[in-house]
Amino acid sequence: MDLRQLQWHWDTFGRQDPFWAILTDPARRGNRWSPEEFFETGRVEIAELLDRAPQLGVPCEWRRAMDFGCGAGRLTQALADRFDTVLGVDLAPAMIALARTHNRHGDRCTYEVNDEPNLSRWSDDTFDLIQTSRTLQHIDPRYSTEYVREFVRLLAPGGYLSFDLPSASGNDAALADGSVPPSAMRARIDITPSGPVDARPGQAMRFTVTVANVSDATWQDGAGRVLNVGNHWLDERGAIVQQDDVRVKLPTPLLPGARTAVDVVVTAPDAPGRHHLQFDVVQEGVAWFASCGSEPADVAVRVSTTPWAGPSAADTTSPVPDSAPPAAADGELEPVMEMHAVAREQVEAILRDCGARLLDVRRVHHCGPLWLAFRYDVTK
Repeated sequence: MDLRQLQWHWDTFGRQDPFWAILTDPARRGNRWSPEEFFETGRVEIAELLDRAPQLGVPCEWRRAMDFGCGAGRLTQALADRFDTVLGVDLAPAMIALARTHNRHGDRCTYEVNDEPNLSRWSDDTFDLIQTSRTLQHIDPRYSTEYVREFVRLLAPGGYLSFDLPSASGNDAALADGSVPPSAMRARIDITPSGPVDARPGQAMRFTVTVANVSDATWQDGAGRVLNVGNHWLDERGAIVQQDDVRVKLPTPLLPGARTAVDVVVTAPDAPGRHHLQFDVVQEGVAWFASCGSEPADVAVRVSTTPWAGPSAADTTSPVPDSAPPAAADGELEPVMEMHAVAREQVEAILRDCGARLLDVRRVHHCGPLWLAFRYDVTK
């Protein structure tokens, strides 16, 4: 999509569910991020980024920083704790308006809307640090590659540019990293006992989880990314109450058609009521199998401090998928997040052509299992 279309989609996200659109944790969809938790993730992320700076020998100065694709200011506010002045730039006016309401640093931290395919409003060699996170992946390459060139132009000599960008998608991306490819993330999961199960708040419960590999590829641990069985707790409506409370390693290799069983001990939620306990396989550092189309197993668990007096097991309904977007108001179209990749070789060529020096390239995993993505650390 072009920049005007992109602006509409992200401005809509900024009005509907801005924190989730920036950090797409399924447990936080529906405005479930608290500002305190949301901005704390920014402080942690910026601390990690700047802790790397001395190892890389950058930046020479800590005067002015730019946060491109700043959204609600999650990282901009953390940068303002370290730099004299910080500029947050974003395409979406709603995001910029929200960022301004959460600004704790007065005039030292400013936010601007930029809906142009360049950053010509700012002069060469202006910023000691330019960083962008989880942004370029949503921008068509005809624009994102130009923004990379603009970052280099704006960077002060000896400055620090750090950005992430997917390089490839699909099975090739997973195989390049030694991971189980998305097409092989297919499991049939059986649970004993199969439920419904009565439990007290906080009670430990043991389940036997039998997992069958129903793909046409052998499952095996790769690149240090083990396969585990884990669980999710959902409420009666299907909203995630707790992402997981235990993970148990799955014996590997597991051939196509083979089955294996592990015992998993989970802890019932503290809140009484009817819950859904889901079991799934997770490739650590990559994805839960359900995100690639595999079907998790579901057990109804009735949590109560007294003997259960509610509806019978026959009345228990399946949860509503939490991944479904909320209905649009007044016929308004729902916003979407496009994903794009630029090959690592092309990114490195652009940096060379701009006179930049590549300091480090490292793998990042926030784009999910269908994407091979890297973070580039650069100076000039």
